[in-house]
Amino acid sequence: MGENTARKPNEAQKPSLKAFVADHKAEFHKITWPKRDEVAKKTVTVIVLSIIIAAIIFCMDTVFTSVQDLAMSLLGLL
Repeated sequence: MGENTARKPNEAQKPSLKAFVADHKAEFHKITWPKRDEVAKKTVTVIVLSIIIAAIIFCMDTVFTSVQDLAMSLLGLL
């Protein structure tokens, strides 16, 4: 009786696979890629900062553990 044969709005606007790939290829060519030396500098920066942060966390953990052990021994819980 009242069959709805109307298409959904998304189906009418769906591009073909060929158009989809062509659009992505065109966008890919618009990308400005960084130079090799810029990538190397940023990589070294990330590695150095990671090592520094790891050292800070290690030192803080060591201090907090020592303080906790001292407090426990003073309270006679250890």
